[in-house]
Amino acid sequence: MIAIPLDKKDSTTISELFGNSAYFAFLNEETGHFKVVKNQACGDGLETAKFLSKQNIDSTIFYHMGEGIFNFFQEKKLKVYSCVKNYLSIDEIYRQILSDKCKLVTKSNCSTLLDSGMPSGSCACSSAK
Repeated sequence: MIAIPLDKKDSTTISELFGNSAYFAFLNEETGHFKVVKNQACGDGLETAKFLSKQNIDSTIFYHMGEGIFNFFQEKKLKVYSCVKNYLSIDEIYRQILSDKCKLVTKSNCSTLLDSGMPSGSCACSSAK
């Protein structure tokens, strides 16, 4: 199961900010079915990562993600994929997973793929908590 950040419950496109996404789609990579779950830790990236690690997921995908969140997922042995700054739909992510075209983030390539998406000192906390 892969966790996909969403801005709204009825969104079908990946959210830009991982920890500030109000919802996550939990996509079953085998069937293509998904369910949408409220992000209980919206507004805090590391708490969002902890929330997701307690769910029945084995991977996640991001538009923007910071190094601390990535390192947490690495410690938990969860795969992290980058959408490479493309606004992918849930269906497009599913097709990329099936065809093994998702960009897996590793320690060797994380410096070029990770980006928190927020300038230093700014906050884009979601009011959809």
